Amino acid sequence: MQTVQIQVDDRYFDSFLELVNNLKDGMVKSVKIDNEALSSIDKQYEINKNYFQNAIKEVESGTATLISHEDVWSKVATHIKAHS
Repeated sequence: MQTVQIQVDDRYFDSFLELVNNLKDGMVKSVKIDNEALSSIDKQYEINKNYFQNAIKEVESGTATLISHEDVWSKVATHIKAHS
């Protein structure tokens, strides 16, 4: 018996489970859904969502600190040199 771990896009999760359930009897011994992994993904999604919602509010309200394109690439170059 072989074990396979698969990550399925949330949009297709129900269809994937239906597909697995429709396989020939005996092909799949068991299906285990890692709810802890799903939970951590959901938590990270909420963190990211809140971050970007706040960033949008700052830009729209004019309170965001914006930097020039040149400054961004200068900071990227400095970061790369520091971590190379």
